[in-house]
Amino acid sequence: MVFVMLFYTQGHSHLSFFLIFSKDYMKSAFLQGSALGLLLAGMAVSPAQAQGSRFYFAGYMGLNTLGSVDFTESTTPASGDLHADKAASFAGALGMRLSPQLRLEAEFSSRTNDFTRMDLDGSGSFAADGDLRSRFAFMNLYYDFNVPWKLRPYVGGGVGYGWHSGRIIDLTGAAVSTSFEDSGLAWNAGGGVKYRASDTVSLTAGYRYVDSLGLKAGSYDLGSGGHEFRLGLTWDLPY
Repeated sequence: MVFVMLFYTQGHSHLSFFLIFSKDYMKSAFLQGSALGLLLAGMAVSPAQAQGSRFYFAGYMGLNTLGSVDFTESTTPASGDLHADKAASFAGALGMRLSPQLRLEAEFSSRTNDFTRMDLDGSGSFAADGDLRSRFAFMNLYYDFNVPWKLRPYVGGGVGYGWHSGRIIDLTGAAVSTSFEDSGLAWNAGGGVKYRASDTVSLTAGYRYVDSLGLKAGSYDLGSGGHEFRLGLTWDLPY
């Protein structure tokens, strides 16, 4: 688990960025702290900054590598890993610049990963089918580093909520098959680069880690963290 803490000081164009490693039971504390940090960042914008802020729309397309998903199943009981194919991810966001370096984005994203194999601890590997469909609503905070280049690095993270549905189908009878729906808190953290192509258009390329808390799939408890590599395009709005 990686904690991303972002601190913004009013009147200074800098951001302190820390990575703190912790255990799984600290996830909820991280989300609460991140949400508070986003709120304080928004409150820190002075009236002059708020009046000069520019809104923009962003679209993102990427590759999600959910990979190997660890699970425990309570009926059998059993534990192991579900293997998922890579999947395309899509997102749209409305952003607001709080300062020349700091921006806030409200994002909705979607992805669907297909399961292909199940590894049962102590039993071996078996064919599997099914999928995991995930939809996320995030409030993200980004910091663009003040460098004298058109290609500007950024870091950021966000908290939000995820809605999940899907199926786990064991094709051999070695485990339990199920269909499910679940929802819960989610978070993301990452970074990348942004290129200013014109006065109104920017191109982005980035990486982020996306995770949900306590995903329940019928009698399965699933890990749901995955890596995303994304390309994006932002358009400045005329207000």
